Amino acid sequence: MIFRPFSCLSICLALIFFNASQASNLTDSPAWTLVKDKQGIQVFTHKTTDRDILKVKTQITINADIHQIQAILNDISHRKNWIPYLNNSTIIYSFSATEKLEHAHFSAPWPASDRDFVYRIRLLHEDKNKLIYYMTSEDSPLLPVHNDIIRAKLIESRYTLSALNEQQTQVELIFHADPKGWLPVWIINIIQKTLPYLILRNLRDQLAKKAL
Repeated sequence: MIFRPFSCLSICLALIFFNASQASNLTDSPAWTLVKDKQGIQVFTHKTTDRDILKVKTQITINADIHQIQAILNDISHRKNWIPYLNNSTIIYSFSATEKLEHAHFSAPWPASDRDFVYRIRLLHEDKNKLIYYMTSEDSPLLPVHNDIIRAKLIESRYTLSALNEQQTQVELIFHADPKGWLPVWIINIIQKTLPYLILRNLRDQLAKKAL
């Protein structure tokens, strides 16, 4: 087989370009803007290129062991004790010990309609120092849309738990959701920035109660 110099050069350039692109994808990260720093909780926002709804990241350091926090996150029957407006949360189907299809029903004040989410939750990473849970909406015939409830879309949600030491854990929550319905974007973005803040604040308070 005869290799033409031009063909070899083209292949080499293509490989270089591919490797550079892969490296760029691994190192590029969203430009986050700090919008709130209160009670030890930081809230950042990021404007995505394809949506007007803000993507939000919240961070907190909690005085608790990483596995104590994991136990709270996994306790689906008691999530309504610390997740604001959550009416109930249930497991629809268990694919494995680390992957489930879940349903969450949120109450909304009048005149807004209640919202619900059907989403797949995966434990992407687990070791003694880090846990990552990833959630995204999924269509499923196992739970049809209810006439009185608007089926919202969880674009992306991610809990990252990082052990700082035996008694402290940093918790990061990334939240990006579309509640659907008639809500204007400016109201949606207020909810986007407020809900994750309240979730992490309540999570910290929940763990503090258990420590008493």
